[in-house]
Amino acid sequence: MTELLIAFLVMVLVGVLLAVLAAWLGTRALQKRNRVSPDVATPAPTAWLSAPGPGPRLHRRLRRAVAVARAACAAAPAAGHLADLAAELEREAVALDTHLVIAARIRGRQGRSQMAPLAQKVLQVEQVASQLSLLAAQAQAPLIGRGQSSALDDLSRQLDLLEQARHEVAAVETAAGVRRVSPYADPTRTDLGKASPGQTMPGA
Repeated sequence: MTELLIAFLVMVLVGVLLAVLAAWLGTRALQKRNRVSPDVATPAPTAWLSAPGPGPRLHRRLRRAVAVARAACAAAPAAGHLADLAAELEREAVALDTHLVIAARIRGRQGRSQMAPLAQKVLQVEQVASQLSLLAAQAQAPLIGRGQSSALDDLSRQLDLLEQARHEVAAVETAAGVRRVSPYADPTRTDLGKASPGQTMPGA
């Protein structure tokens, strides 16, 4: 009886520890997700992940802007100067996020007066992130010099050559008396889709 009681208590203790561990890991994951910068802890509460109000909304806009800048630079590793600019933008966004949290704690007209200029700075962060994304996309684009053809031009030229080769093969087959099973496979046929005299087209 004593052994069963001990075993039961051990199971309950393990269950409690697992629940506490799961709760701690979940809270930690939410806190990391709520960061403006993945590398810097934020003073913003985790409720700001979905809470209404100007402070939480501006906080989420900062998070998205930094994510856009990071993704753009990751997609263009050759443009090292863009990574430096993105890191500087991230530091500015982290500092701005701290000011947002402080301003959100101030009620009334004074709080609104402090939030308005912060909203303008958040907009500037978003604009810079958008510019970084555009520059990163341009850095990835292939350079085409004067007189050089693009990939689409090369592809079109290859398709034209294949079509020409099909016509040459069809001409050789016709001269040799070889007839294809399906007339639609013969590129030299121009009378496809036309009804012969006395013949009615399907659906007519």
